[in-house]
Amino acid sequence: MRSRAVSETWRAEARTLTVSDFFAELPRHAFTFLHGDGRWVMLAEDPLAIQEHPGHVAFHFERSGPMPPILPDLFGHATYEFGYGLDPALPGVPPPVDGLPDFQLSLHKTLRLYDRKEGILYSAERCLERELEPRLHGLGAGHFEARKRGDSDDAASYQGKVQRIREGIAQGDVYQVNLTRQEQWGYTGDLADFAQRLQVVNPAPHSALVAEPGWAIVSSSPESFFRIDQGRIRTRPIKGTAPRGLDSLADLHLREGLWSSPKNRSELAMIVDLLRNDLTRICRIPSVTVEAFPTLESYANVHHLVAEVSGDLLPDLSLEAVFQAMFPGGSITGCPKLAAMGLIRELEPCPRRIYTGALGWCRADFQQAEFSIPIRTAWATGGELHFGVGGGVVWDSDPREEYEETVHKGRSLVQCLS
Repeated sequence: MRSRAVSETWRAEARTLTVSDFFAELPRHAFTFLHGDGRWVMLAEDPLAIQEHPGHVAFHFERSGPMPPILPDLFGHATYEFGYGLDPALPGVPPPVDGLPDFQLSLHKTLRLYDRKEGILYSAERCLERELEPRLHGLGAGHFEARKRGDSDDAASYQGKVQRIREGIAQGDVYQVNLTRQEQWGYTGDLADFAQRLQVVNPAPHSALVAEPGWAIVSSSPESFFRIDQGRIRTRPIKGTAPRGLDSLADLHLREGLWSSPKNRSELAMIVDLLRNDLTRICRIPSVTVEAFPTLESYANVHHLVAEVSGDLLPDLSLEAVFQAMFPGGSITGCPKLAAMGLIRELEPCPRRIYTGALGWCRADFQQAEFSIPIRTAWATGGELHFGVGGGVVWDSDPREEYEETVHKGRSLVQCLS
């Protein structure tokens, strides 16, 4: 495939900005806005071109001006269902149920990157032959209101499915399965208001708002799928959850209970082992290393156990190769991965869509990239908003506690919708 030349001009200026400043100036054209609580805030506006596969990136860049230390050339996502097409052993990709593409990478006309650490705003303008026509997004306008319409599973049906997974574990079919349920809400008004509420109530490392004609994504995810920089790839799986306490003493008790829980540590250990195996498919041997196991991170409504696994990438790898080795993330499937995904397909009545897929950016030469796993994430199409919540089920899981864990995980979304 012949690469298309992109002319890109950068400028930089010292600024003091907040996420609220970006929300106040969101564009009318389609955009991707990544505003997690890390170093960078990114706003990419007006797609010039769209790529619907993770293969060869068909752009090369002619750059000028003061460039930032990261170059997010392309922004995009993959739905969970996209993963069914990556391995012939899996059942086929289910037909789409809405306007959300299963995979999309976009090259945008304008890009703003704010470096919180240095207080510098980098701005880029791009030109490309055969550009797409500008497209208005459909976030809506006016005061945001939402009303719940239904659940894919009530407490009893979810608990019954937990028991079904335990039976599969007893038979030796699987060791762990990440079971999810979904809520459906109707809404009116501006989805950006909902996104800003969520950013205030539940600040997270991978918060995002993606606005396109016909669909939108609002994410407040704490989980990293992978990050690539200087030839090394890192993944940070989350597995193990406890609610926050009503006061500091209760909160400390819940933290300590999570930290010392054999069940939660074993959940995380299984997924770390799975991810080590995934990384050995794309990394030099023996560079794959478990760098942290476990650590404990606290968010607005939950505590999580987290690990970090990394490795030195083999040379000249593409985004497609990384997705084939790692997608979907092991923390949101279970293990063995293929058997867990088969059971998920059997038990979950609704496709997951962007929930537990991937969302982020990459450089065109794939020397830098960062994608999250969109949990605590809602997507909107046709006046309806959906979100998923779930957790890892192992042999000693208690069905009632597993359902309650999904309630804790969805609390921030429900609070902002209500």
